Amino acid sequence: MKNLIKIVAWVFLGVLVIGFGFMFFLNKDLKSTTSLEVTPVDLSLLADGDYEGYYDHGRFSNRVYVTVKDHKIVDIDFYQTVEFDWPEVRVALIQAVLEKQNIDIDTISEATATSKAYLKSIEKALRP
Repeated sequence: MKNLIKIVAWVFLGVLVIGFGFMFFLNKDLKSTTSLEVTPVDLSLLADGDYEGYYDHGRFSNRVYVTVKDHKIVDIDFYQTVEFDWPEVRVALIQAVLEKQNIDIDTISEATATSKAYLKSIEKALRP
């Protein structure tokens, strides 16, 4: 019986350590990415073409191709997404940027850090 209690205690301790490690990982880089400033871009300065941008910051790192034609954003394609990607967030951001033709948009509620990381990579792609 004592051995069973020891085994259960060690398993519980192991799960607790893994849980704290996971929580630390999820919160890492969260504050700095959430407070990231994303500034609008001037599409009139860009020639037609494909532009590559990235945001490289821990679990929020991502890479994007942005296609510009006639000074309009016509396509945004992420070829590296953030860890724990929420496809619905990415799709909503792409749609909002294409509709507004700029990155000066509201972030997606409850996905502020992910939204800002994606918007920053688009900004970097479109900076002349």
